[in-house]
Amino acid sequence: MEALINGVKVPNSLLSELKETNLKNETDEKLRQSLNENGYLFLKNVIEKNDITKARNDIFEKLKNVDELEDPFTEGIWSGRSRTDELHKDRGVFWEDVSNTESLRKITNGNNLETVFSRIFGISSIGFDFIFLRAVSGGKFTHMHCDAGFFTRKTQKVLTCWLVFTDITIEKGPLFIIEGSHKFSDIKTKYKGFDVDIHKHMKATIDTNPITFAQERNTKILTTQFNPGDALIFGMYTVHGTFENYANDKKIRLTCDIRFQPNNELKDPRYFGPKPTGTTGAGYGELNSARPLNEDWHVR
Repeated sequence: MEALINGVKVPNSLLSELKETNLKNETDEKLRQSLNENGYLFLKNVIEKNDITKARNDIFEKLKNVDELEDPFTEGIWSGRSRTDELHKDRGVFWEDVSNTESLRKITNGNNLETVFSRIFGISSIGFDFIFLRAVSGGKFTHMHCDAGFFTRKTQKVLTCWLVFTDITIEKGPLFIIEGSHKFSDIKTKYKGFDVDIHKHMKATIDTNPITFAQERNTKILTTQFNPGDALIFGMYTVHGTFENYANDKKIRLTCDIRFQPNNELKDPRYFGPKPTGTTGAGYGELNSARPLNEDWHVR
């Protein structure tokens, strides 16, 4: 199988495997060292399979109810259709409801992940209330970027957790990380202090093709095959994106991003509280995920 970015094959010589970290075998200090050294922590089976399956099926049922998935909906097969706009007056309200699925929130804002991040920070942690659930159909991918411009308005001490709910082989468009990018001084200089909602003349997306980006810096593009319950944790200046989902089986890829920070740090009101407004203040309607599966995504 090949990794594709916007239809272009990634040379195998540029690809390398993410290193797994075993939570049970590492001290808290070692977790911090690994994150600082590698720019990420790749955790296998961090969420119980039964919890993942329950959340996935509950979300898939809601997508089936707007005709975006075929029966049996538990297979996650994209229908190529959508009745979202017909059945719901506001896409954002619909996607907020999907994002607040109880079985999903049990995972994203539950004790399990909170404990993991408290170990990493060395202090009590808290997860953002505004989460980024992504159902990805064929042909789509996330452009390369780092997260600083979205989440560091109040504190730099924020980490992203990318949670996996479906099997994600290379043709499904897994997340990739540019090896060592958290130490690239030009990236940190450019994006530290950048706020995508304030500095509208500038994009969060890095326009350079990831293949060229890695080649110019003599580094690798890191990825792996992900399974339900896996998690990838990384910092605000780790450059990442996703490969293209070009699988022929029409099964969608389901993941969710949630951010964590120390509980004693200032909290960005856009992402916390019972009705968080999100990056631009438009709520869940601003997300690509709120668009029907048969609609193209925007780029920021």
